[in-house]
Amino acid sequence: MLPPVKRVLVCRPNNFNVDYVINPHMQPYSVDSDKALKQWEGLVSVLEELKIKVEVIEQRPEVPDMVFATDQGIVRDGSILLANFRYSQRQKERVYYREWFRENGFGLRALSNIFPFEGGDTLFFNDMLFVGTSFRASVASCEELSKKLELDVIPLRLVDPYFYHLDMSFLPINKDTAFCYLPALSESSQNLLKRLVPNLIELSEKAVKAYAANSFVSGDNILVSAGVPKDFLDDLKKLGLTTHEVDVSEFKKAGGGIHCLINVLE
Repeated sequence: MLPPVKRVLVCRPNNFNVDYVINPHMQPYSVDSDKALKQWEGLVSVLEELKIKVEVIEQRPEVPDMVFATDQGIVRDGSILLANFRYSQRQKERVYYREWFRENGFGLRALSNIFPFEGGDTLFFNDMLFVGTSFRASVASCEELSKKLELDVIPLRLVDPYFYHLDMSFLPINKDTAFCYLPALSESSQNLLKRLVPNLIELSEKAVKAYAANSFVSGDNILVSAGVPKDFLDDLKKLGLTTHEVDVSEFKKAGGGIHCLINVLE
């Protein structure tokens, strides 16, 4: 297994709602804000039970998607490489996160601002960074990411807008194993993944629509969305993982799950 996560950043959903549509999951004016806050508190409790230090940024009222902390960028070696959000509705989030990272001693890095990329499209696997391109991240951003992070960046082309971020369909577990819903990717990207991931386990349509891929792994523990299929849970058990089910149904109304809500700091 990979080392446990030590520290994360999450955003308290003081003003969470859905009042615009930028992905097919979004259900405007459907969120129970009080329930969302309770679900978020439940998520934080599980993280703390796993001895993960939880840092909190407060949500601002005009940016409902600010709660999805992982989208804000990539933290590495005490610096944050800030996202370039494709949609104008999300661009102001970056201002608040930049302020938080600066005040908390992180170095600030950014791409050229020409090409979009979002943290939900970037997932590490061994010494590589996989980037889901098409809907939010540009292929052209991959070269910049590679230069900034000094590692190999592998673009994977997403073809189904329902899986608009890579973390909606791809779930790395350890240095050998990952889950993936292959129909979310182009055929060439599917073939590339099969070559790069020694143990690639296919997710069913039922599992991926229950946000199985949007789980959060810390060592031999994994936080999964309440309601994922039993066969997925059985696969996790076979891999030696201890599962922790968390209800994030209110956040799914905006197209985000457990992984979307957590940015790993170390």
